[in-house]
Amino acid sequence: MNIKNIALSIIFFILILPTAADVVWPSLYITKGMLSLKVIFLGLIIELFFVKYFTKIDWKKASIITILMNLITAILGILLIPLSGLGAEFVFEFVFHAYDKFGIGTFHWSHWFVSYLLVIFINTLIEGVFIKLSLKLNLKQTFWWLFVANGISVLLCVIFYWKHF
Repeated sequence: MNIKNIALSIIFFILILPTAADVVWPSLYITKGMLSLKVIFLGLIIELFFVKYFTKIDWKKASIITILMNLITAILGILLIPLSGLGAEFVFEFVFHAYDKFGIGTFHWSHWFVSYLLVIFINTLIEGVFIKLSLKLNLKQTFWWLFVANGISVLLCVIFYWKHF
């Protein structure tokens, strides 16, 4: 990447940053909720049963894989979830012109909904790649059951932390 491209990227992010709070803030709140001990513990239990049932591996290996894939997801998710919020904001603002057409402002329910879907999708992709690499399973084989397991975990975040949103 040359200097010109880097400079254009920085200018782009500076220009989009003031409007990005609508989705980035919800994604930051969601990230905080997803990193709470209650949600982590219950999410690990839920995903352990999904991993055990759908991969047909023993409990010990399923436990190790579940813990490792969630550790990697937590580390990468802290970075990727807010960035996905920026991407979603770009779509809301510049593709759909949501602010002009619908008067959608900060913390509108649509931003929360999109943020939650992005969290589920990002977690599913990270965990799917981990399972693909560690168990040699195809991402197509794992995507939907991982998506459901992550959806349940994110739903727990909503249940426990809805009053903070």
